[in-house]
Amino acid sequence: MEKKSIDSLIGKFCKIVTREPGEERVHVIFGIVTDIDHDAGFIMIESSQGFGCLNIKSVDAIKPSSRKELVK
Repeated sequence: MEKKSIDSLIGKFCKIVTREPGEERVHVIFGIVTDIDHDAGFIMIESSQGFGCLNIKSVDAIKPSSRKELVK
């Protein structure tokens, strides 16, 4: 992805589909994208499970979601 397109997702509630290397199944995470570090290759998110970071290379898909708040 270009930096411009992924930077537009900062502060938005998104659905993120990730696949860890060597695994067949995918993981779906709903949360707010808080920051993107292009140099280190990480996406920081806030979800119902707390704060976390994902490797950009493990992200299969990311798109804004219609849900507006975190379910806690």
